[in-house]
Amino acid sequence: MTNQDLLLPKLYFSYGQFMVFDQSVKLPGCDWTDAHFAQGFARRASTACVRTLGEFGHADVRVSAARYVPKDEYVRVIAVPFVVESSVVVVEGPEEIGTERTIKLPSGNYRLVAAQAMAGEEEEAIDLFFERVPQPVQSSEILVRDGELDPSSPLIETAEVAGES
Repeated sequence: MTNQDLLLPKLYFSYGQFMVFDQSVKLPGCDWTDAHFAQGFARRASTACVRTLGEFGHADVRVSAARYVPKDEYVRVIAVPFVVESSVVVVEGPEEIGTERTIKLPSGNYRLVAAQAMAGEEEEAIDLFFERVPQPVQSSEILVRDGELDPSSPLIETAEVAGES
C-alpha cells in the first residue's frame, strides 16, 4: 500500500464496534470490560476493537499508510500501538466473518489511529491511519474525545480474547 488513501468496501458494524487485526490472528475479538467500553477500545498487540459512535450501522472506511491528519468533522479519534506480522491487515465488523476487506502493509510496528465521524443516522465515516514507527508505541491515546467516552487513567492496554475469559 502506498501513502494514498484506499477506500474499502462498506463496513457493517455491530455491537457498537469494529475490528482491525493482523490476518495471522485467529480469534480477533476482544473481551470488553466496562473500563474498555468507557475508553472506546480494547486491544492486543495485533488487534484493535474500536467502539463505534452507534450500536449498529454501516461505515465508509478509508485507510492511509500515513500520519494522522486532524479534521473538524472527527468526533472520536483513538490511537493505539499495532503490530503487523503477516503483511495483511483485516478490517471487519463482528458479524462479517470472512469479508474481503484487507490491506497490505509491510510487517512492523505502527501507530494505528481510528478517526470517526457521523455521516447519517446509522452511517459513519471511519478513517484509519497506519503510521509506521521505528520502535513499538508504548501507549494508546484518545486524541479527540466525545461525550460518550469516560476513560480511566491510565488507559487499559490489554484485553483478553473474547470467549476465553
